[in-house]
Amino acid sequence: MSTRIGLLLAWLLFHLNVHGQVQAIEQHFTVSQDGSGDFRTIQEAVNAVRDHSQIRATIRVKNGIYREKLVIPAWKKNITLIGESAQHTIITNNDFSGKDFPQGDFTGNAKFSTYTSYTVLVQANDCTLQNLTIENTAGRVGQAVALATEGDRIEVYNCRILGNQDTLYTSKDGRNYYKDCLITGTTDFIFGEATAVFQNCTIRSLTSSYITAASTTREQAYGYVFFNCKLVATDEATRVYLGRPWRPYAKTVFIDTEMDGHIVKEGWDRWKGDNMFPEKEKTAFYAEYNSTGPGANANARVAWSKQLTVQEREKYTLENILSGWVPGKTLRLQPSGTPDTSFSVKGSYRHEIAHHPNIRIADSTMPASVQVVRNVVYRTTPGGKTLLLDIYKTKRKAKTLQPALLMAHGGGWRSGDRTHNNTLARKLAAMGYVCITADYSLSTHALYPAAVHDLKAAIRWMRSHGNEYGIDTARMAILGFSAGGELAAFVGATNGNPKFEGVVRENEGSSTVQAVVDIDGTLAFIHPESGEGNDSKSISAATYWFGYPKAERPDMWHEAAPLTHVSAKTPPFLFINSSIDRMHAGRTDFIQKLNAFGTYSEIKTFPDAPHTFMFFDPWFEPTLATISGFLKKVLPDKGVAARK
Repeated sequence: MSTRIGLLLAWLLFHLNVHGQVQAIEQHFTVSQDGSGDFRTIQEAVNAVRDHSQIRATIRVKNGIYREKLVIPAWKKNITLIGESAQHTIITNNDFSGKDFPQGDFTGNAKFSTYTSYTVLVQANDCTLQNLTIENTAGRVGQAVALATEGDRIEVYNCRILGNQDTLYTSKDGRNYYKDCLITGTTDFIFGEATAVFQNCTIRSLTSSYITAASTTREQAYGYVFFNCKLVATDEATRVYLGRPWRPYAKTVFIDTEMDGHIVKEGWDRWKGDNMFPEKEKTAFYAEYNSTGPGANANARVAWSKQLTVQEREKYTLENILSGWVPGKTLRLQPSGTPDTSFSVKGSYRHEIAHHPNIRIADSTMPASVQVVRNVVYRTTPGGKTLLLDIYKTKRKAKTLQPALLMAHGGGWRSGDRTHNNTLARKLAAMGYVCITADYSLSTHALYPAAVHDLKAAIRWMRSHGNEYGIDTARMAILGFSAGGELAAFVGATNGNPKFEGVVRENEGSSTVQAVVDIDGTLAFIHPESGEGNDSKSISAATYWFGYPKAERPDMWHEAAPLTHVSAKTPPFLFINSSIDRMHAGRTDFIQKLNAFGTYSEIKTFPDAPHTFMFFDPWFEPTLATISGFLKKVLPDKGVAARK
């Protein structure tokens, strides 16, 4: 049993520590009343979704009548709820304002109110509803909400939202998008504060009354906007108004909408008799553009409404209305803010010892000739995070300025820290290099290209403090392992490219380097050899770093590849690689580009070596010798005297 547990632990460590794959598998659940799915009720499936997940959870609901009062709470964001068919996947309830509430609501009210009468309540952000019927069957008993939304960026596709008074409540100031939906009701059956777009929807009035009752705030630029919708009615509904203002700054606009004859010629009502807001027509914004059908009567509309001009119509784009949000477009993953400690040298050792029983962690004893200056602040990021570096150098003051080496750790752009390079820094410092190990912004706190900006800032800091630490600023190199290797290669490949500098302070030195050491760091993301971006089983480290899947933003993935930026300014390169091909994706193409510019490069490959070989004997000493030999060759000592 202990052997099996050990193998399982090794497997987990391999996936967490070596491949940089974060085990955040997208959740998929099925709901079926016959027990053939994961759950019998929709609420059970919602409850099973990870709290505050940045990964979308998809819940597929089989046909059936689900008698539920469904709540998607604020901490269950990124949920997609998909019915098997809009006609036959039905979520139903019959609460209404004034109905007895036996347990009382959270305020202690013993009766339901408009705001608690919902059948479905979506409080979470970034939720999508599709192919569902959501109904309130209380009847004509007053306010009885079918769907209530409180979250931001709510998308609703091909749904039937059925009720009477107050069918759809778009509460709070979020953004909603409804497409290809049927919405039915009697009075004020689309109401609330949110900014909402209705596209290609059918709006069916069941009796003579009012369709919309917006409560848009003064600060909102847009309220309800209907595009290419159809306003239809039952025979009972003969006099229906487009809307009336629930609050003084209500905004509702119908664009390219087909209106049947039940729409009254005046179009809009000012809500006479509201003593709290008696003259709402003076502040409300009600408008139309290109309305068609028997109910379209621009010349007879109330004087305080508006017909948009062509120029005014042009402003009504989804991006403008929804403040930059475009429904259906993947949102960028955001940093969690929680440190990721999954990658460590000891963790890698525990995995590799099972495959390489003779390895050992390289001796990290500090050479007697080396001193270290720790915890030096080199940068405060735009987000307010303080970044530190450590400086390793000989104790004895050298007669000449020494070459400097900035070292970037690995960890999938989201884990690891500068201490992972301590052993290598100590050994190289004893050989006469000023070695600087630096932390940089990980994807748990800031996305691409923040880490690039940080490392270039570290190089500028080194130049600005060259005299203080005996650095020959004409002989500076950058070294990195794994993700740090990719970053080191990127920094070198973009020598002299101002696009990737970030914020540069006055009188800072240049960020150019004269050599690069890339230890098993990828050179291309969109490449036949690359393994990054396969998110089928887990979200890849690169996807977390960019914030977008490869298919969504291939331009960003291409831009972030060192291979993209090789130029005449790119310095000599040393590639030290394991036997894992995908860890040096794009290397052959990169060297071909270097050769075209006449730039020197070397390759050192260790057969049968694991990705983390540089931390372990028998590979550490040959790695050290290879680095030193390369740097001596490309950064020769020119005897520049050190300042006394």
